[in-house]
Amino acid sequence: MTLEQIARKFGVNPNNLNAKDDALKIGLTSVQQLVKEMERRNTDKDIIDAVKKLGEFMHEVSNSTIG
Repeated sequence: MTLEQIARKFGVNPNNLNAKDDALKIGLTSVQQLVKEMERRNTDKDIIDAVKKLGEFMHEVSNSTIG
């Protein structure tokens, strides 16, 4: 899968995902937001699903190709 395909699949602006390193920045920001939300709530299914989706995103980016 290409970075552009992954961006579309996960609703990330393709202009913000120019390299795999960008994915780490996006992932870090997302994790920080999720941690805040998890602290605010008592970790429900929605939050768990969001963390799983983030993990899938990072996995696919790490295995992607350019182009």
